[in-house]
Amino acid sequence: MHPGQVTVTTTALAEAVARQFPRLRAAEVVEVASAGTEIAPFRVGPSLLARVPLVPVAGPGARARVEAAGRHARVLGERLPVAVPRLVGVGGPFAGYDGVWSLWTWLDGRSLDHVLDDGDGCDLTALAQDLARLLRAQRAVPAAGGWSGTGRGGRPLADTEGVRSSIRAGAHLVDPVAATKVWEAALAAPPYVGPPTSINGDALPGNLLVADGRLSGVVDVAEPVVGDPAADLQPAWVVFDEPERSTFRDAMALDDAAWQRGRGWALEMAVGGLAYYERTNPVFSRMARRTLRRLVDTS
Repeated sequence: MHPGQVTVTTTALAEAVARQFPRLRAAEVVEVASAGTEIAPFRVGPSLLARVPLVPVAGPGARARVEAAGRHARVLGERLPVAVPRLVGVGGPFAGYDGVWSLWTWLDGRSLDHVLDDGDGCDLTALAQDLARLLRAQRAVPAAGGWSGTGRGGRPLADTEGVRSSIRAGAHLVDPVAATKVWEAALAAPPYVGPPTSINGDALPGNLLVADGRLSGVVDVAEPVVGDPAADLQPAWVVFDEPERSTFRDAMALDDAAWQRGRGWALEMAVGGLAYYERTNPVFSRMARRTLRRLVDTS
């Protein structure tokens, strides 16, 4: 999918686990099916998950970012109404892989992106309520400093050539005129003027787990994202149609300007992956196409 991407085998990772975490030398390593765009996940024994970046990143900065994510996960685990994984250890380079990787606690559940893509039965009204409850709880986490500059929403919504060029690249999949209209309407919305707020920044189906028909966990915890809470409205178009979209909107309790900016954040995500992942990650590309259809149909 990406320049510099490395394919890691279960054999190579099992050897790395045994060498770098000797107490786990007998643990079975199994690749986990994923439509993720940044991480290759592997189950390690019954209770751990290895997260291996698709594009290796080495050095103390990479390790520090994983450790910061681990600290953030501990904070979230105490405040969110769903399960949050905990960082267990940070691994280093191994044969065929020159980068940092990590071990986290395993969470049971099924990735929401596969549930939605397969059309499996899921109570979408309950999901809308669960997801809004989760994102409101994250919004209540104390935020340190100003805009984080990381994650979607960690900076003010602004026009970029990246969005414009992505719309052009996906013109065979979505009406570029209609998509541009959605984007420009979002840019015209009043900007966020409140204090930067703790947000998820990446509340996409691939980062959410479902068990017994209800939202059960979050995965892919990164460093804290602080910024515009409107970015966490993305699921309104990524996940929901009516009437569940209105259920989610009401439960999120944000104003009309945030709703318009949220449409922009959802479009930015969707057009960025629409054509880029068309052949290499069809699950993500289909999600992006559904999102854009909903945005255009409700413009």
